[in-house]
Amino acid sequence: MRVGLLLALSLLALPLAAPVSAQSAAPDCSSAPNTLAMNACYKARHDAADAMLNERYRTLMARLGTEDQARLRDAQRAWVAFRDKQCAFETASHTTGSIYPVLVTTCLTELTQARTATFEHYLNCPSGDTSCVPLTQAGAQPAPSLSPAPAPSPTAAPDNAPCRQSAGTAKAQLYVQQCTEVSPATHPPCNAQNACGLIIDEIKRGCAMIGARAPAFCASYK
Repeated sequence: MRVGLLLALSLLALPLAAPVSAQSAAPDCSSAPNTLAMNACYKARHDAADAMLNERYRTLMARLGTEDQARLRDAQRAWVAFRDKQCAFETASHTTGSIYPVLVTTCLTELTQARTATFEHYLNCPSGDTSCVPLTQAGAQPAPSLSPAPAPSPTAAPDNAPCRQSAGTAKAQLYVQQCTEVSPATHPPCNAQNACGLIIDEIKRGCAMIGARAPAFCASYK
């Protein structure tokens, strides 16, 4: 069990450690008057950390080549599954206690902040560091072409675009509803601000885990 969870057991009122860039967006839970308010406050801290992660993810995706975008997309989907299983493992011995929701949210927030720090490292990687990934130059103009480039499709959207943008509000809401219904995760990526692919992957994962008792809509995701 990580140090953060041990601290949460005895010092629930203390604010979580967070990357400098995310601290201003995280609420202070030290004055929460009761367990219900504390749970809500720690959830708000996680939501703030998750929003920061999504922003860094989109920024990084925009500066990667096509092949590296696909690799990062796969890595992020695997990370979401790892995060949920890791936190389930770390908090398993406290599932019957009133502290359990705070422990789970603390774990999720810490892992999310660590992932955000990784993305920030990629975006500001010093020259010569072997952990850097190749980025395109931000704001760089493409080289002139001898023939005019084809006009972009008016409905096209990048794979990492928010689902609400790429699929439309109605379709995105349907994905979110279905994702929420079947996802086994404590804090699943069932959010229209996430990419549709990430939400659909979570639907497929949830449907597969439910098996024969899965809702009828799961058949369309096989």
